[in-house]
Amino acid sequence: MVSFRKKKSSKNVDTAAAKAGAEAVAPSPSEDAPAADDDAREPETTASKTPPIPSRPPQMDDIPDLLETMTTEKGEKSAAATKRIYELCDVGHKQNRVPMVCSGKYDVLTPLAQCLTQESGDGRHLACLALNNLSIPTENKRVMALGPSSGAVIGGLCKVISEDKQESYLCCICLMNLSFLEASITTMLQHSPVADGAADPVPPLDNPESLIRILEKLLKNAPAVPKSGSGKSEGVRWACGLIKNLAKSEENAALFGKTDIPKCVVGNIR
Repeated sequence: MVSFRKKKSSKNVDTAAAKAGAEAVAPSPSEDAPAADDDAREPETTASKTPPIPSRPPQMDDIPDLLETMTTEKGEKSAAATKRIYELCDVGHKQNRVPMVCSGKYDVLTPLAQCLTQESGDGRHLACLALNNLSIPTENKRVMALGPSSGAVIGGLCKVISEDKQESYLCCICLMNLSFLEASITTMLQHSPVADGAADPVPPLDNPESLIRILEKLLKNAPAVPKSGSGKSEGVRWACGLIKNLAKSEENAALFGKTDIPKCVVGNIR
């Protein structure tokens, strides 16, 4: 994967930066705060029931309260809680990454995946950074790619990529991190979500929301000469790394061959 403090090998991508090769600095939740809702309804007058976020550095014991704030609050309060979750697994707290995912004490993955659907950039960006850091340990890869929250995690990452958000490249890195677990690659490429209540699954090649079709769309829409270091170029770069890992399976390689992905990858090489 990838380290963002100092350059490492392509295994383990420690994403905490605006672009590869630099330590990520989490944005203040007060920056670029989402605009107030234009809805005509009167604002809520009841006090928030979630516990206040302490001013001291976050601790593991704070996780349940932080998750509650993330899922019940909106805007700056939710982003501030997400920032604390990110800080608990940043490069200075690597020892927390496995307990946060594998201890069974918390479900941090589902709330983080929900943050990926936010329109506000702060919470979404911080959730991407946290998921990237959590996807580095081998123990966590299995839980994130194959566990009960895997559909929410992979689906949330795919949604950001499909909507061409500025965090798309971070989502490609996270998916690439997970794809280093070879036991996960067939399941990952079969990701093909259907609407709630749908009777039958939809084959990945027939579903525009599947991972394989989203990767194909990303590569097809990439500029012919992307600016080096831009979000677009980084997205293509890490998407190609993800495709390389996923193609180690013969079944996956055959699936890729039925799309325009090989042609797009060769075009990028040229």
